Amino acid sequence: MRMHKSAWPHLVCGMALSLPPLLLFTACGTVEPPAQRATVTLPVLEGDLALGKEVYQRDCQQCHQIQIGLNKKGPHLDRIYGATAAALADYQGRYSQALKQSGWTWDAVTLDTYIADPDQALPNGKMLADPLTDPIERAALIAYLSTLRSTDQPTASQSQ
Repeated sequence: MRMHKSAWPHLVCGMALSLPPLLLFTACGTVEPPAQRATVTLPVLEGDLALGKEVYQRDCQQCHQIQIGLNKKGPHLDRIYGATAAALADYQGRYSQALKQSGWTWDAVTLDTYIADPDQALPNGKMLADPLTDPIERAALIAYLSTLRSTDQPTASQSQ
């Protein structure tokens, strides 16, 4: 017996309603965080990339690496530009509740506000960093972060 295409949604919904409630709730609404961030689709920002790299090395590198899977006190920063905040699987349990609930996307405005003063931008966050008050350094850092677009897959040693 052949069914018309429009009957499928009703059949699927009917089948779902016949599942035991526990099975229904565990199968729906659970979204696993990605193992790595999606490819960056935002354009690379113009800026002083050498200064941005210097600021990263001076102020960020002790807690944040740029290689996929290499998390320290903070999550790695590869493909951070344009990514949803607090959505990286291999760091998931360490994000603050405040960041998880922020709904932020790490674009130029959000990054600028956050790194200018993390405590003011996100009360109850976990980032332990002094405010980066120089707007020229912030712009350079954000431009540098916008270039981090690795296409590499994490290695076994990186994902541990």
